[in-house]
Amino acid sequence: MKTKLSPEQVAQFHREGYLMVEDVFTDADLQPVIDEVSEEIDIRAREMVASDELSQTYEDQDFEHRLAKISAETDKVALSIWNGQLSGPAFFGLITNPSLLDVAEQICGEELIASSVYRLRPKIPGHRNSAVPWHQDSGYFEPYCDTALVLTVWLPLVNADATNGCMWVLPRTHLGEVVPHIQANGKPYLEIPDTHLPEGEPLCVPVKKGGVLLMTNKTAHASFENSTDRVRWSMDLRYQSAALPTNANITRLPGESVPSPEAGVPIACYPPEADFLVRSKARPEEILTSAAEFHRLRNEHLAQPMTNRFSASWA
Repeated sequence: MKTKLSPEQVAQFHREGYLMVEDVFTDADLQPVIDEVSEEIDIRAREMVASDELSQTYEDQDFEHRLAKISAETDKVALSIWNGQLSGPAFFGLITNPSLLDVAEQICGEELIASSVYRLRPKIPGHRNSAVPWHQDSGYFEPYCDTALVLTVWLPLVNADATNGCMWVLPRTHLGEVVPHIQANGKPYLEIPDTHLPEGEPLCVPVKKGGVLLMTNKTAHASFENSTDRVRWSMDLRYQSAALPTNANITRLPGESVPSPEAGVPIACYPPEADFLVRSKARPEEILTSAAEFHRLRNEHLAQPMTNRFSASWA
């Protein structure tokens, strides 16, 4: 294990509900993702120029400025790549990066599932969906998994600070319950209303490119407006123990959750998207190792319905 968390770091994560870890990735680790995203933007921009929906491709702009220029005319390009819509080899390489899996294994255990609930987040200056309100990720998951740990790994592809929209957290909120959420006004997000926002002092957590912010699924967090002229690019990835409900195609070990409607055990903590095994000592032959298989899994997975406890929509 090359990327080793100290006992103090692990203790902080479990005590506070978050941990920032520097230098998990090198520039060389992140560049393939940047290149893959840039290529997708270029393809879409050229198509839109050809259909007279965009005045120019803005190919002279760099990674941090190009989508901002395009989005000043239309948000169709941004919305076509937002969240988990891209599933190329570079995304698979990032999700299965050994240094990152070292970190996730120390938090979640050696039988490690990667959730397909990964998200690409371009925080575009002035875009209606850029600011994300206070929420707990568990608000989006099956209630059965509230007492379990689903690890969120938030990683910027550029330096992230308060000016361009880094994360804010409410420490120790993971020690309480999942509080009521509502549909965010005019946005595809859940939001904790002010009347139910847990007490505490919000903490700004800047993260430099190469670092990661780890959070539990019950840690309340938010990301506010980008006040610069550059896109704050980030991704959030999720990992969990294979002992939890998962729709990954794996052999169940003794003691691991098995779906049971009668017992209230769901098929996965987030049934709409596909999980897969990324590390295992007990069943290494079942680890998903192919980018092509990852792409197939993402595109052929049959979304399963889930409990919508807050009667909201975030599609």
